[in-house]
Amino acid sequence: MSGKGIEMDNFEKIEKLVEKTGISYGDAKRVLEQANGDLLDAMIILEREGKAQAPRSSTYSTQYEEQTQYVSVPMQVESAMEDDSVRVRLKRVIKKVWHFLRTNSVIARNKAGEVVFNLPLWGAAILLLMFWWITVILLVVSLFVGFKYEFVGEADLEKVNQIIDKASSAADKVKDEYNKL
Repeated sequence: MSGKGIEMDNFEKIEKLVEKTGISYGDAKRVLEQANGDLLDAMIILEREGKAQAPRSSTYSTQYEEQTQYVSVPMQVESAMEDDSVRVRLKRVIKKVWHFLRTNSVIARNKAGEVVFNLPLWGAAILLLMFWWITVILLVVSLFVGFKYEFVGEADLEKVNQIIDKASSAADKVKDEYNKL
């Protein structure tokens, strides 16, 4: 069994010599026997006999233009970014939302205009998500009692404040109509 393994090994070496040099199988076998089965020594013998060419010398440069193997790198990076684009976009959106919730807040004022509470929007968002039914009822009831709400912070929240003012005015009108009865 081990004899076949050695024969196969020699046969593979002969195949490699024929493939690399273009010599006949007979020459490859002869040279390999001369080199005691060493493929590198067999190549050197063939070079000396003129039956194989010595490897061409290679030159290397540190200039980018001559390094053609690096040309496709930006495309690979770009395609990797495209693969992650959904994840990257989602991360960007989450960061923007978190920044918005952190830098803005809602202020509640009583009838006298005094600030009753100043709650960051992230806290208001948590209240709405976890206890939305209680929060909505408290907001509506507080509007009828005379509370006014205002959004403040880095963002331009003027349009939101106008909508809140309209809701307060509507609550005041309903309260006035109820009082007339």
